[in-house]
Amino acid sequence: MKTTLFKGKILQEGLGGFLCPPDHPMHTCHVKAARCGDMSLDAALECKRLHSETKATVRSILAKWEQEKRPLDAAETREWILQVLGYFRGCYCRGDGSRPEDWHAANVVINGIVRPNKVGREATIDRHAGVHLIRQYYPDYQPTADDFDAAHWGEKPI
Repeated sequence: MKTTLFKGKILQEGLGGFLCPPDHPMHTCHVKAARCGDMSLDAALECKRLHSETKATVRSILAKWEQEKRPLDAAETREWILQVLGYFRGCYCRGDGSRPEDWHAANVVINGIVRPNKVGREATIDRHAGVHLIRQYYPDYQPTADDFDAAHWGEKPI
């Protein structure tokens, strides 16, 4: 039985990108496709029923952002990093982090505030959920103790 593929339309409205870096297209775009519904750009790439032409457009949008993204040391990026670390404060994956399911909410434990120079089974930097998310966009990111100390979620502390 042949699967029907649906062409999607890119809409100028975000869907699913609240933890994405500044200016990321998931803040401002999503895909709508007949019988597939509305989906984030990431979800569109995984959708088996979405036409390859639509996926190519999504890849192009994401690649353009990747080429033009703000550097790690930009003020807006730094603030985003602190927000992500604050949102995931004390959250570490149970597994070794090598499989996507290691990062599912059910497999993340909250182990309190841990500074990057401390060592322990749950408290390694590579298993910190915020660091993991940041590295999806900035693979070379290396957190510092100052990053964890300044981390916050929501409004900047005074």
